[in-house]
Amino acid sequence: MLYLPTSARPYLAASLMAAGSVLALSGAAAAQTIVLNHPTQVTDTTIRSGSYANTNLDDHSLITRRSSDPDFERRSLLKFDTDNFIAPGSVVKSATLTLTIKSGLGTAGASRTISAYREPSPFREEEATWLERETGVAWSAPGGDYAELVGQASATNTPGSKVTFDVTDLVQHTSNGDYDTRYTRLLLLDAGDTGKDSYREYYSSEEANAALRPTLTVVLNTGTPDSVSGGTSTIKVLQWNIAQGHAPDGTSNLDRVAAFVASQNPDVISFNEIVHYSSASADQPQLIADKLQALTGQTWTYHWVQKWGASSGEGECVMTRRGIDATDDYLLTAERSIAMARLNVNGRIVDMFSTHLDQNSSATRLAEVKQLVTWSATEPQQRIIAGDFNGWPGTAEINEMLKTHVDGWAAAKAIGTAVSYPDNPDGNTRNTRIDYVWLSQGATALHVTKAQVFDTRDASGKKPSDHNPLIVTIQVN
Repeated sequence: MLYLPTSARPYLAASLMAAGSVLALSGAAAAQTIVLNHPTQVTDTTIRSGSYANTNLDDHSLITRRSSDPDFERRSLLKFDTDNFIAPGSVVKSATLTLTIKSGLGTAGASRTISAYREPSPFREEEATWLERETGVAWSAPGGDYAELVGQASATNTPGSKVTFDVTDLVQHTSNGDYDTRYTRLLLLDAGDTGKDSYREYYSSEEANAALRPTLTVVLNTGTPDSVSGGTSTIKVLQWNIAQGHAPDGTSNLDRVAAFVASQNPDVISFNEIVHYSSASADQPQLIADKLQALTGQTWTYHWVQKWGASSGEGECVMTRRGIDATDDYLLTAERSIAMARLNVNGRIVDMFSTHLDQNSSATRLAEVKQLVTWSATEPQQRIIAGDFNGWPGTAEINEMLKTHVDGWAAAKAIGTAVSYPDNPDGNTRNTRIDYVWLSQGATALHVTKAQVFDTRDASGKKPSDHNPLIVTIQVN
């Protein structure tokens, strides 16, 4: 039946009339469709840069535009009330965001790629601007605090045409309580080249015609828990070399590392160059786990191994908020190591490995890759290997990995879901692409759905590490 807490019941009658139907059951109550587009269920606004950076535009249409002139740069914010209309832990079969084009520039029928990101910060539609998410409270960076990419869609300039985004993963994680809220928040921006032809105007939630408003359509599986076990889950894998806890300017980066992780909320992390000593103030795995618990309210566990097997020093670490069923580790040549932690995802074993290969010699790295592949194969499927490989695509060691593993970034690029940032279009994680998330070719239940390399520079251009973090999102069947 439809989840509707007491606080939401006054909205039901209006929502039924406005949306045509809030829920529909198909088959023998096997699926439930929830449509959210009533003004009581949706809040939205446009934010604009330049001389409009302090102007709230809530009484305007939603607009996206990419421009080299700050005065014309615009993005859109949306929030849907999945908290009151979707029960915690619901199994989301599909979730689709639909916008309707009001107007657009460019040659008739021309299209633009619009990117939808999870918006991690709360905002007030009647107060939000380019600089502030509510009056007196600044965004972490101007233009909105967007997190991971959750969908992309093509937007033509034809009035009345629809723009649809698949946001199933986002709504599922939101329903699970994986973020700081169970409201679904998004930021939309134009992902193409700058220019006036990028202008797209969409109807907002204030539109009188319900068929034109922003709409989130969610289809839930209403079967019993037994009927949905063995279904599909999604996990996000973060790979990051954190440079022994120091930023390039020599300052501690642990707070910034934890803040980034909390903003992205990955399921499991491979940390390289993470230092453990007996002193509590120098135990970086525990310090980061504690900071993450404080930031997310979730318990983070980990398995760390020193790079040549000592009890302290620099090493590799697998950290997760899902819990660890088993651990293992292995020492490679040239004082390098592998940490492994076993997770249970949707009833499946997922073995997560973290490693950091030699920085000096391709020949040494090739030997280490062969050892890595041989040893990891002694653990059961499904297997994911992440790490700083110190080798770029086309080198002997990377070609060796490709014989038995799938490169997560390359797999996402092949389906058009590999995303980086404007001055790093190739997804380089340092001077080139040397950090990887690999899926064993025998891991037939794992499928890459997207990958993203993040720009972690602050307003002063400073980064927490000399490596960029990489997140690969993986569907687990």
